[in-house]
Amino acid sequence: MISLVGLPGRRYIAARGRSSRVKEKPYKFVVRLPADMRERIANAARHYRRSMNSEIVARLHHSLNGLPDGGQEEELTPPLHPQIEQILRRQLTPDEQSVLEAYRRLSADKKQALRNLLD
Repeated sequence: MISLVGLPGRRYIAARGRSSRVKEKPYKFVVRLPADMRERIANAARHYRRSMNSEIVARLHHSLNGLPDGGQEEELTPPLHPQIEQILRRQLTPDEQSVLEAYRRLSADKKQALRNLLD
């Protein structure tokens, strides 16, 4: 006798007292995004050093779990991200790091306006 036991994201097939894990393929879904939102997602993904897909999945996961507003940034940060950033950015002062993080969150138009202002 064969039975399927389902857990979130996993299926197990039990056959004659043995079980083996069968990994389900991720569901593919096409989403149309406004250009500025795509740019913001790309910037956030670069900031956290992960793919855009991983960034979208992480944000959807946290959004659907009802995070409080104050902790969103911290909750979306992947494990070890602060340590990795600290190693890679040792030459930046805390003020420079703050400016860089704020710049990364700007829209493409605002980034261009800031660059024009600084030129």
